[in-house]
Amino acid sequence: MERFENEKSWQKRIEQLEKVVAELQSALKQIHKEASIEKRNVAEKTTENISPLVDPNRAQAASAPSKVNQVSSKPLKSRESSEPADKIRKNEYWLNKIGIGLLLFGVAFLFKYSIDQGWLTPMVRVGFGLALGIVLLLLGTRIYANRKHFSRVLLGGGIATFYITGFAAFQLYALVSHPIAFAFMATVTVVSFVFSLRQDEAILSLIGTLGGLGTPFLLYTGFGSLPALVGYTCVLLGGISAIYFYKGWLSLLWSSFVGIWLVFLIGLFEGLPSDFQEALGDRWALQLGMVFGWLVFWLVPVIREFFARKNPEQWPPFSVNFGGKFFLSKDRKFLEKYLNNHVHLLTVLTPLITLTLSTAVWSSSNSTWGWIAMASAVVYGLVSLLFFRLNTLKDFAYTHAFVGILFLTIAICLLLEGDTLIFALASEAGVLHLIAYRLSDKGVAVTAHLLFGFVGLWLVFRLLDEQTTGITAILNARAVTDFWIIGVASAVSILFKSAQEKKVYRFLAHIAFLGWLLRELSSLPNGQGYVTIFWGIYTIILLVVGLRYDYSELRTVAMGTLVVVVGKLFLVDLAELETIWRILLFLGFGALFLLLSYYFRAIWNPGSEPAD
Repeated sequence: MERFENEKSWQKRIEQLEKVVAELQSALKQIHKEASIEKRNVAEKTTENISPLVDPNRAQAASAPSKVNQVSSKPLKSRESSEPADKIRKNEYWLNKIGIGLLLFGVAFLFKYSIDQGWLTPMVRVGFGLALGIVLLLLGTRIYANRKHFSRVLLGGGIATFYITGFAAFQLYALVSHPIAFAFMATVTVVSFVFSLRQDEAILSLIGTLGGLGTPFLLYTGFGSLPALVGYTCVLLGGISAIYFYKGWLSLLWSSFVGIWLVFLIGLFEGLPSDFQEALGDRWALQLGMVFGWLVFWLVPVIREFFARKNPEQWPPFSVNFGGKFFLSKDRKFLEKYLNNHVHLLTVLTPLITLTLSTAVWSSSNSTWGWIAMASAVVYGLVSLLFFRLNTLKDFAYTHAFVGILFLTIAICLLLEGDTLIFALASEAGVLHLIAYRLSDKGVAVTAHLLFGFVGLWLVFRLLDEQTTGITAILNARAVTDFWIIGVASAVSILFKSAQEKKVYRFLAHIAFLGWLLRELSSLPNGQGYVTIFWGIYTIILLVVGLRYDYSELRTVAMGTLVVVVGKLFLVDLAELETIWRILLFLGFGALFLLLSYYFRAIWNPGSEPAD
């Protein structure tokens, strides 16, 4: 009986073991199935282009290693096997680009050779160009699903062939009139934009942008209308901006930015007469076109960025496509920062370019442009306040505030001059330092430092300038203005968190004050004596304060200044002052130094906290 029970127990254990083995086999089959699916996905990714409208969450899930990959060396083998494929694709990329370029050159040379030999009539040549362009477009469309890179080359080559054919039909052969040629080239531009949207290829929109902007110049006959050129350019810019707003292609944005302002620049220097009273209509047309360009390149990228941050699935903020390559980063924050920098740069450049070109269009006074700059500063300031309320665009609020400060500075420079101008700039720099302190913003602080650096350099030239005769020393506008600048520099140093910044500002203010005393007092009779006296009094005050509050750096500066005062006594005052002045100065400073050394330990308060 006991033997029978033991056999039954062993049989039960064997059945359980077989059941566990069957479960393990099923799990292994599932793991192998998942591994094959993962390998197929990797192969598809290496053979197809990555779309710029990729969902970041989906991309992250696809790029995350599965459990099989964590314990297997197969992913390493797939990477190694993909390297030759990448090299092949690079070779293919350059081969097809070189091939289409050589083909287009061959078409141009064929046109030229057929003209020289008289083989074909002009109509046949133009028809050959149209047929070649149509064939390239049809082939590029047909093979797009399987050979995207090659298809892109064919499509771009077909569009370029159409542009060449239209130019030849009008300029070389005079087969069509200017309106027909212009309508044909404009249609080619529209076709290029349509194909770029349909095939999701930024390079086609770039070709259309370049061809569209070049159309008026390719068909130029020596006569033209500047308002017509500006109107056409604005219509083209509207279409380009719509495509950018939908796709977010930075390559399209920057190529159109450069091209549009080049067109306006050519219209400015080639289409306007030198007399400002002539062609007022042309001037207004050009001005309105530049204002339109300013609004488009300012508002469209910012508004699109707002929608992209609100709904990144519908408006992905990382569509960087140029020449068929998609630059996608694993770090989403880095890529968004890369794209945002472009928008920030456009926000700063566009108004400055518009204002600069506008001043060349009109012969207005500096005060007029100063008030225009002031109005622009107000506009950008209000927009920055609006963006501060919208947390989504808070970083753009700082950029618009910077542009507002820039325009305010320009307005001050245009509206004011002389002492009033440098007084206002120093005050503005002081206010910016206060704002930077309140907001703890490094960007505003850097702007304030740059502005104060400009003011300080200007102050150096003013201090080196000799005192004009007939002006009361110290009690004059220039002296008060310069003293205000020195005072502002000393005051804002209290706001700095960096000890190094405090030292630099205070030391420079100290040197400037000595120079200010030298300039204002040296023009008086026996002025060098007054300079030495005031330098000595000022230095003694610094030394006493440094001793009283145990401020070692202030004591060092004061002792160094005392050395300068003593050196001035021997090198300057002995040669230039009268005998009685030399006697009084040497006796006075000698007694003062002895008295100071006697009370040195009594004044010194070691261990006290240094105060600003």
